[in-house]
Amino acid sequence: MPTPKPIQQRGLLNDLHRGLSQQMFFWGRDVMSSGNLLIQHGFQRLPSPGHQGTSCYRKSWHEGVIELHGHCAGWYPDAPCGIPGFMFVRTRRSSYAHHQNTPVIPGYYHTHQSQVSLETQMHAGRNFSTWLAEYETWIIRQMGLEYREQCFAMFCKLPTSKPWLPPQLALHWWQSLATNDARLGRAKHFSI
Repeated sequence: MPTPKPIQQRGLLNDLHRGLSQQMFFWGRDVMSSGNLLIQHGFQRLPSPGHQGTSCYRKSWHEGVIELHGHCAGWYPDAPCGIPGFMFVRTRRSSYAHHQNTPVIPGYYHTHQSQVSLETQMHAGRNFSTWLAEYETWIIRQMGLEYREQCFAMFCKLPTSKPWLPPQLALHWWQSLATNDARLGRAKHFSI
């Protein structure tokens, strides 16, 4: 499958960042739901290193771990492998491909060690999107699309929010990014 051109990759990376900003709100709602959906999905709740009074959630996935925190989210491979790790920092609205095997301490990001090519960054983002599409498919199966639509409506009402795609379109966008679908375009023009 042909690799998108650099200008298109930069646009898709920007869309990934906007989508993850919205998604982090959704994960917060999932934690507050009855029974904590992240735990139901197999995540382990851990005390947050670096930020007192908050938690982080960790789950094994594809020879590594997914870790979600209110400040950042990422995938960290167990050992060096051909696939770079991925980290999204909410306050920076930026993502980084990395070669770290252990999750970062939220608030202490050594992003200068994560400078990689745009293509490598997109590869890491596609890998994380694979997990995200799996998770969102599970959420819709467990809770119904209406649940995510309610989360989206709440997000849209926040004064500082920048709504991205509604849940069903977002899921298809994550799936298309994960599979490196050459037809994937910018989120603002995306349709099923």
